[in-house]
Amino acid sequence: MHEGHASARRFFTPENARSYDRVSLVATFGRDRAWKRRIVEIAGRRESVLDLASGTGILSSMISATGASVTGIDLAFGYLARSPAKAACQGTAEVLPFRNETFDAVVSSYLAKYVDAGLVVNEAWRVLLPGGVAIFHDFACPKGAMRSLWNAYFDILHIAGAFSRQWRPVFDELDDVICRSRWVGSVSEAMIECGFQDVGVGYQTLGTSAIVWGYKK
Repeated sequence: MHEGHASARRFFTPENARSYDRVSLVATFGRDRAWKRRIVEIAGRRESVLDLASGTGILSSMISATGASVTGIDLAFGYLARSPAKAACQGTAEVLPFRNETFDAVVSSYLAKYVDAGLVVNEAWRVLLPGGVAIFHDFACPKGAMRSLWNAYFDILHIAGAFSRQWRPVFDELDDVICRSRWVGSVSEAMIECGFQDVGVGYQTLGTSAIVWGYKK
């Protein structure tokens, strides 16, 4: 278990799984759902989708609504237990328990900053069918004037953490984890090296999150 796994296990516990959906919506001022809708748009119409770090199943449910069959995988069993996904398993995205060329899309939200980009991208390539797409979304550390607003916002979250034992580690440490991560560059470079085509990067909401995608042709 490396540092990223340790952070994820510390942040996402059975105790805060129940309130995760509400907290993710409120803490992002509703942008969480907008970002996930963008993931669904990039994925397009697919038959079989693997949702990495599927958690409570927010993204899985949105993709299922398009008619796709969705399989989820997550480290946190307490989160999986709350997911409506019909097919979900506990595990790591760096060593996927699936056969080669099983899915025509691999998606993730809020995973990339916790994992070894090369391992996850290689595994995504392995389980993707030809013509499939891999999509990675996570927070990004903004620059310029937005960085000052970002810092002020996390100052407020640090204070809020003092009143919430369940979410204190997240509110105290998340901004540091995000801004130390170089996941956008690492993932996009790993995708190109692995053989993905038409690799794209799109920043969302004034640079506070990003989506990286590519196709296995």
